[in-house]
Amino acid sequence: MPTNYRLGAVVVTLLCVPSVRAEAPGVEDLRARITAAGDAARHNADAVVVLLETDVTVHPDGIGEASTCRVVKVLREGGIRGQSVQRFSYDPTTNAMEIKTVRVYRADGRIEEVAAATAADQPEPQWGIYWGSRQMMIEVPRLSVGDAVETRTVKTGFNVAYLADADGDDALKGGPRADRSLQPPMPGHWYDEVSFASGIPVIEQRYIVRVPKDKPLQYEVFHGEVRSSVTLDGDHVVYTFEKKDISPFQGEPNMVSQTDVACKVVLATVPDWETKSRWFHEKNEPSFDLTDEIRAKAAEVTAGLKSDEEKITALNHWVAENIRYIGTSRGACEGYTTHAAQETLRDRGGVCKDKAGLLVAMLRATGFESYIVMTEAGAEVTPVPADQFNHAVTSIRRPDGSFRLLDPTWMPKSRENWSSAEQLQHVVYGTPEGQPLSRSPYSGPENNTVTWQGKTVLAYDGTLSGEMTLTTTGVPETNLRRSAARYNDADRRAVVEEGAARLGAATDVKDWKVTGPVDFTGPMTVQCKMETPAYAPGDEAQRYVALPMMRAAWGDVVAGDVWGTDGPETRKHPLRLRSTRRLHFTETLTLPKGWKPASLPPPKSLDGPAAGLTFRIEQVGDELRYDCQVDLKKHRVPPEEYSQYRSVIQALEELRKTCVRIVHDGGVALK
Repeated sequence: MPTNYRLGAVVVTLLCVPSVRAEAPGVEDLRARITAAGDAARHNADAVVVLLETDVTVHPDGIGEASTCRVVKVLREGGIRGQSVQRFSYDPTTNAMEIKTVRVYRADGRIEEVAAATAADQPEPQWGIYWGSRQMMIEVPRLSVGDAVETRTVKTGFNVAYLADADGDDALKGGPRADRSLQPPMPGHWYDEVSFASGIPVIEQRYIVRVPKDKPLQYEVFHGEVRSSVTLDGDHVVYTFEKKDISPFQGEPNMVSQTDVACKVVLATVPDWETKSRWFHEKNEPSFDLTDEIRAKAAEVTAGLKSDEEKITALNHWVAENIRYIGTSRGACEGYTTHAAQETLRDRGGVCKDKAGLLVAMLRATGFESYIVMTEAGAEVTPVPADQFNHAVTSIRRPDGSFRLLDPTWMPKSRENWSSAEQLQHVVYGTPEGQPLSRSPYSGPENNTVTWQGKTVLAYDGTLSGEMTLTTTGVPETNLRRSAARYNDADRRAVVEEGAARLGAATDVKDWKVTGPVDFTGPMTVQCKMETPAYAPGDEAQRYVALPMMRAAWGDVVAGDVWGTDGPETRKHPLRLRSTRRLHFTETLTLPKGWKPASLPPPKSLDGPAAGLTFRIEQVGDELRYDCQVDLKKHRVPPEEYSQYRSVIQALEELRKTCVRIVHDGGVALK
């Protein structure tokens, strides 16, 4: 019996008795289920999943054979459109897809069979990565409200296209188990991630997996409850996971990945992350062989550089800027099979794993100990060592044994060797001895700064003039560089004017300067001299002045993910930002002679685990001087800290809307 179980919020029944393989429900059973499913008044949805059942048999080599029965009932007109064409995605180099049955259950009791042979097999829409994935599409007869569609399919292979030694070009010849050339990513091992969440209601979902007795399986349930049982069936242990009456998943604005919060089961026969780390290293190591061309290019890129930091940065930049992001297949099991570094150098193209692999080779050619790394960009990885990764990066092992991360995929137009947008991501370093699951380093607000600095003058007629400078570092800087790189020098003025227009639609940019997008000698800055007529409305006795820098010129580029995140009072799911952030607004505003503020906004000071804000303003002679700093300390704000975060954002928004009333002594304007 398997001995390594990981159980989350799960109700478990362990039955150590023989089990007969369950047959998928028959026609009469499904007809009764469809009738009992109810209508739109019950579910308030366009359609409802009456049954979703997947039965997987894991073979000794780790290949899985999954039989799926799915029945969907149409409840409203929108459901007719959604179910009129059934789609099934697959990758012929990693799995075989067979449509066994398509039936339409009419509301009046009739059943119509749809010939599976009418399915169209065509390339799946692709952009940037061309690995040959395909989709089978089959059109069903015209549906009406109350009808239901049943599909039964068999998918053999594995759902993640990573590593294999064999050629899978003939995988589809001769039926679903004729694909003997298919190999799982880790020979002899199997893993899966099963979502128990849906965009429409689900009455019943069941996932069954049959594993040989001598293949220990570990699993864990996350973000919810699932009923589970473990039984014996001959030479297999059968694990069954069931959940009924699943409500549609309710998302929230700016939330983390749905996989981080929706109910799921993660399963794996891999014993631990160290094993996966060693496998990743062994399978990719041949790709990093050094050729004369690689050595020569590395020497050329680092020529004349003295320090290790200069060499690392130069190599990372070269791969980032010179290897375009495009994926082309080398055959079976693309994914984590890194293309040979010499091929990537020759072709000047590859996806993340290929760019990372070339950087590994060039770093080694320069004398660094470098390894490739698995990571998940944008979501969490569970403790169960199933495949949960979507990105590959590069690492350097320091003399003390610690690791430094580099990412040539996210580095174009960036001064960051490792993007702060990738902070606290799960990573597994591929090394000979094996490494545990760990996280990338935290990058605080001080590393991701946006500073608005102004020196402005208000005239008697309310015209504002002066100069302002935007200075950025970290993720905001990268965003600004990439935005500026879309335009040539002549068109870039329009971008400057668009940002300056936050001061007023009639703002006239007198002079401007923008750091070149590939000038990495310092922070990215935008400077401009401008004039905004009628900035301060009022008359000869009083005017109302908004604090100019608090208008956050170019803010949509450098902090667009921050604005509006104070919406709901509470959150069920964590809030996600692109990165931590420090927003700093500072200005000296000179008032007309004889004018002064009737009153000034009070100082503010807020601080907490997720965010902090300080604000102060003072009058010094004819000048108003103010300083506001906002620190967003987390890029994933948990629900229990959201209220504190929200109070800071609300305070910031109030300051952005604040107008200072200024008056002239005696109520008469000086000419």
